[in-house]
Amino acid sequence: MRDGLCLGARVCAACRAAVPLTALMGVCLAQQADVSAATHAAPDRVVSRFRLGPVFEYRATSGGGTFWAVRPFYSKLVDPVSDARVTDVVWPVGTFHRDREQSWWRFGLAYGADQDVRRDDAAWKAALFPLYFQGRTRRGEDYWALFPIYGHLPHVLLMDDIDFTLFPLYLDYEVNGVGRTYIVWPLFSRTGDESGVTRTGVFPLYGQTRRPEATHRYAFWPFWTSAVYDAPRNPGESWMFFPLAGQVARERERQWLALPPFFSHAETDTAERWRMPWPFYETVRTAAARKRSYWPVYGDVEGDGERRWYAAWPLVEHFTLEGKGRRTERSRFFPFYVRERVWRLGDGGAAGEESRYTRVWPFYACEESGGSSRLRVLELSLIRYSGGIERNWAPFWTLYERTGRADGAVRHDALWGAVQFGSGEGEGP
Repeated sequence: MRDGLCLGARVCAACRAAVPLTALMGVCLAQQADVSAATHAAPDRVVSRFRLGPVFEYRATSGGGTFWAVRPFYSKLVDPVSDARVTDVVWPVGTFHRDREQSWWRFGLAYGADQDVRRDDAAWKAALFPLYFQGRTRRGEDYWALFPIYGHLPHVLLMDDIDFTLFPLYLDYEVNGVGRTYIVWPLFSRTGDESGVTRTGVFPLYGQTRRPEATHRYAFWPFWTSAVYDAPRNPGESWMFFPLAGQVARERERQWLALPPFFSHAETDTAERWRMPWPFYETVRTAAARKRSYWPVYGDVEGDGERRWYAAWPLVEHFTLEGKGRRTERSRFFPFYVRERVWRLGDGGAAGEESRYTRVWPFYACEESGGSSRLRVLELSLIRYSGGIERNWAPFWTLYERTGRADGAVRHDALWGAVQFGSGEGEGP
């Protein structure tokens, strides 16, 4: 369900003729369990439900699924149809997920994952960030690290095969097959052999890196850096005396900078950009697109299937985006109003509406998709959908909910089940 806001007397058709989607307020066992609804041939039907206000809830489905919660402290979802389980402890502090053979969990700064819980030799990892790391890679390599004392890690950020001892005294890592060793990081380093590349220098006093296509130098880094480009497609040179000035003079690029990154002008054979000063004034022009920004007052972008503008950033924004057979249009007046519509694009550009969503915060949100709909009052969340919020927090402010299906059935639910009525078959209790 994704569409439709009902403003005043104008009520979206799906909200007038709504049917119960598997979950009324709060959590959908089939659709709102952090598990893709695409794994279900049809929504799993709710066969029993009991609630004590927003605090306690128990629900069972025809497929054997269960959900129960003592909010906001604990909730547990079991869905045998998709073979998924989700347990939350004072969400977002802790959450534990199982999706078929894979699992992952997080509690505070600790987290972990298991590639296949059915196999003892599967890859897994666990960490108490940033102090302790342990696990096994897909190749069967066991590793552990206790930062900053000692450790080996197969991957962190963009680095591979990291080893350290009493960091920053010793650090060794590899990136794209090239190893680098630091003694008293970042002062002294040695780089492994790389075909066609030579490096010399003592950081941060002086350094030089020679490659077949360019030579880079620095002195008293980061204050002086320069480069000479020898590649035949775009030769030239560049330099920067940070933070005062810089220049790029290449065959296909010309740029000057003053107090970088605040003032600059860049021009290539396909684009031109001005920053005077960044981020308050910026313009970019290419053959296919144009961007203007007078931040935070006004800005717009047009080109490549995208049209976007903002005013009084981040309060007002509107964009239209076309691509992959869809057109999406979204308007926002943060945090009070959001409206989004999605169309399918057919032959000749003909459009058929696929979904719509409207939120008037904190009063209500209404959405339609594929003939289904849901209207919820109140709506305090500023996120369109979050499984953790739906399971553990949304019921506290969901005073009324109306759900519907394309067959015309409708279900009303108010005050956590104290008032329920509707029409059509197949609805929950």
